[in-house]
Amino acid sequence: MSEALQQAAGERLRRALAALTRTPLTGALAGMVVTAVMQSSSATTVMVIGFVSAGLLELPQAVAVIFGANIGTTVTAVLASIGQSRDTKRAAAAHALFNLTGAAAFCALLPWYAGLVAMISPKGPELEVIARQIANAHTLFNLICTAVWLPLTPLMVRLVCRLVPDRPPKARNS
Repeated sequence: MSEALQQAAGERLRRALAALTRTPLTGALAGMVVTAVMQSSSATTVMVIGFVSAGLLELPQAVAVIFGANIGTTVTAVLASIGQSRDTKRAAAAHALFNLTGAAAFCALLPWYAGLVAMISPKGPELEVIARQIANAHTLFNLICTAVWLPLTPLMVRLVCRLVPDRPPKARNS
């Protein structure tokens, strides 16, 4: 796959990927949009592995896209909650809040985090290492976010209840 991408990647694709991943924020936005459109973070992850293995993205850029893919997965839950119960909407809001806050924090720490991921990943054939690094980045992201949010569950509940209140606010008379 990486050889095919290298051959198929024209200068236009290289420039587009470089522009989309210039900063952690733009990389995360690209990952979010691609995942939201495809409704599959797995498909986004496979694409990212292919781009990295073809030399079109570096690990920090790829990790930023993976952070965005985590946000993009929340779109499915939010869409599914439309017209559903308040609790369903709150669950979708909690999912979005969890991934949004995690992605924002990790984007701010991206160079350090990419270094950590590279350090903890095993060595071996290049494609296996790249795939493992990206998988480790995704897994570690979720583990750390869970470890941070778990003791903050009461805060999460308050935030979500404010985002999705018990009753809709009363309309003001103009």
